[in-house]
Amino acid sequence: MKLKSWVRFAAPVVAALSVAVLAQPAQAASRIAWRPTVLPMPSGGYQGAVTGSDGKGEYTGTVTVDGRQSVVSWRNGQPTVRGVPDGYEAALAEDENPAGVVVGTTHDYDTRVSRAFVLDATGFHVKEIPAGYDYVYGVAINTRGDVLGRAMHFSGNTGTDAAVLWRAEGGAPVLVPSAPDTSYVRDLDEDGTLLFDSGNSSTLWKDGGVRRVSPSPAGQGWGYAIRNGVVVGTRIWGGVEQAVRWASPDAEPVGLAGGARALSVNKVGLTTGLVPNPSGPVIVGNAIAWRTTTQGEVRGPSGYSTFEASIAADDGSLAGFAAHDLNGFGKVPVVWRLTPLG
Repeated sequence: MKLKSWVRFAAPVVAALSVAVLAQPAQAASRIAWRPTVLPMPSGGYQGAVTGSDGKGEYTGTVTVDGRQSVVSWRNGQPTVRGVPDGYEAALAEDENPAGVVVGTTHDYDTRVSRAFVLDATGFHVKEIPAGYDYVYGVAINTRGDVLGRAMHFSGNTGTDAAVLWRAEGGAPVLVPSAPDTSYVRDLDEDGTLLFDSGNSSTLWKDGGVRRVSPSPAGQGWGYAIRNGVVVGTRIWGGVEQAVRWASPDAEPVGLAGGARALSVNKVGLTTGLVPNPSGPVIVGNAIAWRTTTQGEVRGPSGYSTFEASIAADDGSLAGFAAHDLNGFGKVPVVWRLTPLG
């Protein structure tokens, strides 16, 4: 899935090209780059990004439309405003699964309430806040429809949080309170496994059991995303951040050349992340991608200095945003596709 997950107006020929390229040997694939397409904004829209995809032609994200942050989906390259749940003032999409079901967070600024939502073909479905907590944010959704949230409770200057798992088959939500082994939830795998930060490493939680994802031989390393047991993230290596991949929870991590952080991984191991930026002012730079561990090239849209692909989609494309500066000025939604170099 994605870090955090995460439009397919590709014709069948382009989709076939993506599959063929992913199957080519590294020498041939080195002639291929991901090239950007800036997606059109809906009427009244500005400042937007793609955060999820169904992997079959649809992308979804958040766009400010007529002054209100709203969920927008792109189908056949054109934007459709999905809007905001009734009674709320903003909605931010976070992830989308292959069935086109979207998860995110909706806000009511008057009451200062934030709640997770699910958006499907029938509309928005806002989740209840678990007892004892003040807010619950949508984080991720997997293929079968399990939904991951993050609940928060504040008391004075301190707070507590918990992962919330709504299983696809229904029933009461499962809460996993923050603890040394489960301090901050990152992502959700296809089988319901949750990926957590835990001190200088990560852990995997499933049905009450916890397994550590070891950064060894590095002393520190964290997973940001998980898919089919493959974990991607970052480690401290030689005093700096290096993007890293665990082929399985028990495998030794493998560094991803040219990257500082890996953010998202798709069902066949395509990974996207960020390059290092040692000259500052931030420690990571623009987008990069890997076919398993083979480094690829991600090109930025003309006229934009900053670009991030936070989604590795199941059709082999990438998605995210581009902006004019590090503060996100002029942010626009972008999709990248594998295209032969001219």
